[in-house]
Amino acid sequence: MMKIEPATARDVWQVAVKMRSADYEEFSAVSFSRSRAELAEDLAARYGDRHDVLVAYRGETPACIGGFIMARPNVVTLLFFATDEFPHIGLGITRFIRQNLFPKLEQEGVHRFEAVSLATHSEAHKWLGVLGLTAETGPMLDYGRDGEAFIQFAKVRDVQDHR
Repeated sequence: MMKIEPATARDVWQVAVKMRSADYEEFSAVSFSRSRAELAEDLAARYGDRHDVLVAYRGETPACIGGFIMARPNVVTLLFFATDEFPHIGLGITRFIRQNLFPKLEQEGVHRFEAVSLATHSEAHKWLGVLGLTAETGPMLDYGRDGEAFIQFAKVRDVQDHR
């Protein structure tokens, strides 16, 4: 059974300390934190108890954190990390995002969804594609703290004709 609700700092921390290895590599590459524990504290302080960050539970266990941060007017930057429980609710989360979250945000005027991802995180790239995002860049070299390359993804709705 899956449930989705606003994330608390505790939810963010619980998922962050158990996040998948590839997610940890990605988030630590753009963080000042030098350990999993520090990163979990950082993410909990930054993203806990916000209206634009959600947690999905598998049963009573928090399995993933997703955010839709309004970076600029009508532009959302996506945030996502998960534990190894994610495959059990992945289809439900994907449906929720595609059928509920994205359409709701588009009705509110969002025309661009964007995300950056570690160039080696191919599992995330595939999922971003399922969500409708495509790579806008090749590897952006030296993007991460230790020179890691990242790729920019986006889903863009043309608004030029609607002004």
